[in-house]
Amino acid sequence: MIKTERGTTEIKGDLYETLADYGVITVAVREVLEETIGKERAEEEMQKTMQLSRMSEEERDKYFAKEIEMKAERVVESIRKIIADIK
Repeated sequence: MIKTERGTTEIKGDLYETLADYGVITVAVREVLEETIGKERAEEEMQKTMQLSRMSEEERDKYFAKEIEMKAERVVESIRKIIADIK
């Protein structure tokens, strides 16, 4: 059994039950992603998630800090363009 809620995960059962549950969850997540963002982007997101799962907590923190910084820079640039267009 795999139970996840608000970032906390509980895993119970033997190896085969855990792997079976993981497989079912992975298929369901892929299907939702494909319906929402398309097959190609879903594949990219699944690969990114797998890469993140192999990182240490410190590496993930650095990765997300960089992602947030890049997104913030894009927001600032968009605001600058909007202001320039208004002038």
